[in-house]
Amino acid sequence: MYLLLCGLVPWAGVKTVWTLGGDVLGVNGEDWLRGVESDGDAVYQALAAVGIDLTVLAALLGVFLALGLVHRWGMVFPRWTLFLAGRRVPAFLPLVPAWGVGLCLGGYGVVLLVLVPLSLAGVIARFAPPAPFTSSGDVTWMILFGGLAFGGLGGALLVGAWSYGRRVSAAKRAAARTGRRLERPGR
Repeated sequence: MYLLLCGLVPWAGVKTVWTLGGDVLGVNGEDWLRGVESDGDAVYQALAAVGIDLTVLAALLGVFLALGLVHRWGMVFPRWTLFLAGRRVPAFLPLVPAWGVGLCLGGYGVVLLVLVPLSLAGVIARFAPPAPFTSSGDVTWMILFGGLAFGGLGGALLVGAWSYGRRVSAAKRAAARTGRRLERPGR
C-alpha cells in the first residue's frame, strides 16, 4: 500500500511547485496561478494564495483515510472525538468512502496510465497542449503523473478497505465465539 501511495509524489510535487510560483514541465508558476485565479472558486484561490493546492490537500485526506484503514488507530475513535473516544468505528464509516473513492480514482488512474503509452506509440493522437502547457510532451508527463497519483491512491484505498474489512470480520467472529461485545477494544 505504501508503494501505491508513493505514486502521489511526482504529481503533488509538480502541483506544489506551480502553486508556489515555480516553473516545471514547461509551465510557469505565475501562468498556473493566473489560471487558478480566473477559473478557481474562492476556496481554491485562497489556498493557492498561501501556497496550497486544493487537489493536493484532498489527496492528503485520501492518504489519511488509507492509512487509517490499515492501522489500529483507524478502528477506534481517537480521544479528541469526545463522546465517541475509545469506541469502535462503525465498519461502514471508512469502508463506504474507501471503496467508492478507491474504485473511481483507481479506474481513472488506470485509464490515464493506458493512454500515455498509446499516445507515445501513435495509436491515438498526441495530447494537444492546453494553456498554460507549451508542448505535448509536457502534457504527457503530467498525464502520466496523474495516472500514477490517482491509480496509486485508488489502489491504496482498495487495499486498505479490503484489509479493514477482513480485520473487522475477524474481530466480529472472535467476539461471537467469546460472547463479548465489540464496543471497547482492549477490555
